[in-house]
Amino acid sequence: MGIRLHDPSDRDYDKAFDIFDRVTEEAGLGTHCLTLSVTSDPGAVIISFPFTNLAVDEGMIASLTEMHDFTALLAIAVSGAHPSGMVLRTLNPERACGWRFTDGDPLPLTAAETFDAYATNILTGEPMAPMPGTQYTDAPVIHI
Repeated sequence: MGIRLHDPSDRDYDKAFDIFDRVTEEAGLGTHCLTLSVTSDPGAVIISFPFTNLAVDEGMIASLTEMHDFTALLAIAVSGAHPSGMVLRTLNPERACGWRFTDGDPLPLTAAETFDAYATNILTGEPMAPMPGTQYTDAPVIHI
């Protein structure tokens, strides 16, 4: 038996695409990875979306299939039906920030909250070693 997830509405998809655009734009130039987790009984669905933002007006390098899969799960997160969280990790320099979804809205985490999220196993709640060399930062507000 698999994990049962809420079926998102068209409005949830529209909101997910809006959040996706804002977060990937906010990431700035460079190589990044968005990781999204949606929790449901009996576990969690976790998906990552690696991408590279190029110079202004040059777009991004990413897999369209991975983008579709990510935004589909993001639509479930913004439905508000499941506890969800998202982390943006940037390489060179290594930094991470995150958001928790409350009633479907992405609420920014502080640097300490993001650190705690990274240093906790989402499935067991057990502490894990943090990613070495990573700077944890306050997440920006994502206006929707």
